[in-house]
Amino acid sequence: MSAIEEIQKTVLALPIEQRVFLAESLLQSLPPIQDELSDAEEMAEAQRRENEIETGKVQAISDSDFWPNIEADRRG
Repeated sequence: MSAIEEIQKTVLALPIEQRVFLAESLLQSLPPIQDELSDAEEMAEAQRRENEIETGKVQAISDSDFWPNIEADRRG
């Protein structure tokens, strides 16, 4: 068993309050995630995607096709 697996096993055996405290501490130790785009960046991305569809570079799919593909990818 690897060191991280040992730590995980030990942590999962802790009472919930201690696991919450540890989880919060670990999350706070991570650098902030920069996933928000500015309005201009969002517009540029939307225009780029629209252009890819209009030029035939990519093909749009329906929601009913999209979500099952996402779920299948998550399952591996």
